Amino acid sequence: KNELMPCFGPNGTSTSIIKGSWSLAPELLEGAEGLEQAKCRSVGGGPKSCTMRSRGGSTVPTPSGMPRRFQSSSCALREATPAGLMHAIGPSRNLHIFGDSIAQQHKGSLRCDLLHGGVMNNTGTGRTWPLQNGGRVSFYRVSTTKHLLRHLEKGTVGFEPQDVCLFNVGVHYNTPAEFQKDFLSYFESTCLQKQCLPCRIVWRESAHQHFPGPNGGLFTQAAKCKSCIPISAELAAKNNWRNEMANKLMRKYNIPILPIWHMTVSAHDMHPSVGGYAHSGCDCTHFCNYRAGMFEAWSTVLQSFLEVFET
Repeated sequence: KNELMPCFGPNGTSTSIIKGSWSLAPELLEGAEGLEQAKCRSVGGGPKSCTMRSRGGSTVPTPSGMPRRFQSSSCALREATPAGLMHAIGPSRNLHIFGDSIAQQHKGSLRCDLLHGGVMNNTGTGRTWPLQNGGRVSFYRVSTTKHLLRHLEKGTVGFEPQDVCLFNVGVHYNTPAEFQKDFLSYFESTCLQKQCLPCRIVWRESAHQHFPGPNGGLFTQAAKCKSCIPISAELAAKNNWRNEMANKLMRKYNIPILPIWHMTVSAHDMHPSVGGYAHSGCDCTHFCNYRAGMFEAWSTVLQSFLEVFET
């Protein structure tokens, strides 16, 4: 059996696709640690716990709330650990995450891993959390250009040239023209042609959505739905314009890209609205906040990248 090559080469160069599959991991629901992790993720990542009350009054997972693990088949990823993440982030630099509510979910998952792994000082504010080796992780909610402008107007205190600024913006734009005009053109002129923040910019791909309808799973309008639907790889690729546009721009300026889109295409059953269990209408954008799952897979990608990325 041939060993897989690492997903990231020298200084963060990456394969364009991380292929793999998801498998159920019910053992992660058992024990006190699993319960505490689930509670932490529910609070830290928003009301996307994918749980329900049973007839006996206990909290049990919905059909999409069963933990899953991702196994890469195209390249080798190092399994994320709290200590590994801490050392990959710091101590000589900090990690600043800019993104929407999905990135905020990842932030909640990352914070839980660091906190329960004993490598985060439990004194951080909602935005910034200090690590025990001296590094810091910060989160900035950015869904559109106006949100980014708001943060940039506050100045660059807390940023250093060696820091990593991990960006993703995308799912709040529902047409290519809108995405280009409102965000990508601004981001290019302000943060790529110039330096909007004193840090090294890294881009994370946008996740695929799984809404019912003729739009390849992408959101069209707010509505209720019975369940999120599977999308074929071919149809998803035809509707992957957000990443096609953003990746083309990032490559133009040699910006490293974390390729997470492909692992989200087959994750239609990991959204809150699966099997009729929708907390609010039809949510086929966010992912469940359990252990393992989508956001632990993203942390694995992040750690594997940061370990070889020199700033």
